[in-house]
Amino acid sequence: MKLLIDARTLGSTPSGIGMYTFDFLKELINDSRFEIILLSDIATSSEMQYLAKQHVSVVTYGTEVRQSFGVFKYFKFIQDSIDFYKPDLFWEPNNLIPVKLRNYSGKILVTIHDIFPITQPETHGFIYSHYFKYGLKKTLSQADMITYNSLETKLALEKAYPSARQISNIVSYIIVNKPKISEPVDSPDTLFRDVKVKNQNYYLYLGNLEKRKGTDLLLRAYKKYRDMGGTSMLYLGGKIREDDIQELYDDIRSSTQGLVSLGYVSDEQKDALFSNCSGFLFPSRAEGFGIPIIEAMHYNKPILASNLSIFKEITGDSISYFDIHVPYEQQVQNLANAMLQLSASEHGSYQDITNRYLPGQLGQTFCDYIYAANS
Repeated sequence: MKLLIDARTLGSTPSGIGMYTFDFLKELINDSRFEIILLSDIATSSEMQYLAKQHVSVVTYGTEVRQSFGVFKYFKFIQDSIDFYKPDLFWEPNNLIPVKLRNYSGKILVTIHDIFPITQPETHGFIYSHYFKYGLKKTLSQADMITYNSLETKLALEKAYPSARQISNIVSYIIVNKPKISEPVDSPDTLFRDVKVKNQNYYLYLGNLEKRKGTDLLLRAYKKYRDMGGTSMLYLGGKIREDDIQELYDDIRSSTQGLVSLGYVSDEQKDALFSNCSGFLFPSRAEGFGIPIIEAMHYNKPILASNLSIFKEITGDSISYFDIHVPYEQQVQNLANAMLQLSASEHGSYQDITNRYLPGQLGQTFCDYIYAANS
């Protein structure tokens, strides 16, 4: 069976969607039922180079696609490739097919990760929210199959677009691989300039620093936590993506001890930070899944997250929660109180949960679904 796959989110620096695609691609290329052809704007990432070494055909557009309007030109390349290769299935893992694919008799599979530009337009630009809505309508009009990364995403889409219920679909959770933990694990002070960590007395957050991720709540709650007698430091790993978050960070750091923004975190640095932290914090307002929570589970750390239904779906009651469904100031206070109470004694082993998101079962289910739908 010939599969044509849009892998442009893997082209240069892979996004979260890119790594989702990469993990399932590794399962597909090990399945002898499939012939894989990858399409991308460029192919400079180590992940793309790895796939090429596995003798996967990689065809490039030649110009990096950065903005939404560039995607329309890129999809002319997609259409030409479909016409040339005549695949049994075309897989678009990046939410949207913003144009009508013509003269194609094969199946079209789309992966929907979230619909936040529709359900939470305030977290995205006005233009992108309208582009997303337009593109999603165009996508659903031609999709034969949908994979969702969570039941929550499936229910949200079907509520907004009831017609989606008629499209063949499965929930295919995100693969979260076991970390390659070194022995012994380095302390973060050996990996970051100007960071001196000699014990485990710090909380950790990893992810983009933006309002959708609850970074403003975390910063304000940390100040309250210290004012109430908390002593743990707080390390923030990730890029500050919004000016008002940068201003809030600068303001709170100037008056509060123990707050450190680390910027981009490499895999080696992430390994050390997870291994040495005393707890992981994830106060997000909206998530399609929540990979960092599962990653923290591999290190058997106490975890505190906002009580979003998606986190209940993927982890149940195995972690600690604070109530985010209250007025803003109460959210901040709830988070600060929960930080004071978080301790290692509150959690047990997470192995049963982390096993759900390993590649073996998820990859096999994904491959079988594609094959069965096209047989």
